[in-house]
Amino acid sequence: MNARQLEIFHAVMRSGTLTGAAAFLGISQPAVSKAMQLAERKLGFRLMRPIKGRLYPTPEAERLLPDADRIMRDLSAFRRLTGEVRAGGAGLVRVAASSTSATALLPMAIERFRKTHPAVRISSHLLTAREVAAAVAAGEVDFGLALSPVQLPGLSVRSLGAPEMICIAPQGHPLLERPNVTPTDLAQHPLISFGAETYFGQLLDQAFEGAGRKRETTLQVTMSVVAACHVQQGAGVAVVDTFIRHLGLAGLGWRPFRPTIRLPVTLMTEERHPLSRLSAELVQAVQKVLDEDQQSLARPRSVQGRA
Repeated sequence: MNARQLEIFHAVMRSGTLTGAAAFLGISQPAVSKAMQLAERKLGFRLMRPIKGRLYPTPEAERLLPDADRIMRDLSAFRRLTGEVRAGGAGLVRVAASSTSATALLPMAIERFRKTHPAVRISSHLLTAREVAAAVAAGEVDFGLALSPVQLPGLSVRSLGAPEMICIAPQGHPLLERPNVTPTDLAQHPLISFGAETYFGQLLDQAFEGAGRKRETTLQVTMSVVAACHVQQGAGVAVVDTFIRHLGLAGLGWRPFRPTIRLPVTLMTEERHPLSRLSAELVQAVQKVLDEDQQSLARPRSVQGRA
């Protein structure tokens, strides 16, 4: 039974008559009758039987009906989805991101994206940078975002921008009275920071060494958002990525860190598969958020809200 014959069979079963099915489908009754006969010939058993001048479903047809119902529901849903996708109104975008690119940058971009694509479903995953790269390479997500460069075979990698790292401290902290914060300034305060084996940690070590200082970490963390939570509790100060400013953490202020350390916002995609139109538009939204974030760095006061 092909798809058209299934559709006619389902209409006959649900309407109860060939005439009713023909009216529902907008075709002639002889066309319905012929399609049912062809289906019976292919199946090798009867679907309808005459009783006192009327046609009734056979037991075999009754057994087929529940699955026919399910298939027709799925087909109807598929037709709606293809129509919505054709109109640009629906679809699915799968993305993986690391650290605050997942908790701040991507949510801001998705909020912008959904203003023009409210029906699009988005699947977002918070992973480490290496896990993001692996998910993209395996085709588990459409694209990935990370704040450190990762290379894998079959992966296309490019930078969307390079935001600065900033120093965060509790409101009222003496570091916030300075226009900029340096490694020498930080040497006088408990530092919440990253391990020397991490990309963030290596960049900071280079900055400290260039200033003739050794980075001494009081509390080691793996993510900027975790560092910010500890700073919020008064455990010390930290140098983190700029997206921390957008998490709405109360009671924190920030200042630019000098020397300037830039973190590449890395976009990862599969080499062999170009981005879908919807995925590409979400990447464009990420790019716009990045551009606006760089402009907002001229107003360093609080990490609360989006100021």
